[in-house]
Amino acid sequence: MKILSTISATTVGGRDGHGTTSDGKVNIQFALPKELGGAGKEGATPEHLFGLGYSACFGSALQYVASLKKKRLEPDFSVTAVVALGAKDGGGFALEVELKVKLPGIDAAEAEALVDEAHTVCPYSNAIKGNVPVKLSVI
Repeated sequence: MKILSTISATTVGGRDGHGTTSDGKVNIQFALPKELGGAGKEGATPEHLFGLGYSACFGSALQYVASLKKKRLEPDFSVTAVVALGAKDGGGFALEVELKVKLPGIDAAEAEALVDEAHTVCPYSNAIKGNVPVKLSVI
């Protein structure tokens, strides 16, 4: 693999701790939600960051695929990542994701084809392929 970009991120305290990136661009407080046994204090979860990262990355993959096909995406196209954390049968935890993609001005069949192809080039999609169920929806 030819490396194109690298970042470094460190957390202290796990899901109820603090995280920063080495370049200072992200400085975030994590908080364990009440439904996972936390106090319910203000803060993000790793799933917040995963959802934002995946939706942004998938959006860029859509732009890339559209450009290869000489298609223009409207500026207000969007990708919503719905990230679910659950308990696995037999112990441990797992994620499930639904990507809800809105491509204004593109008919449904063409939008579905773009989304399917973007799913094959997106680094997040490739990283979790075979490990995390991902549902693709054109809305």
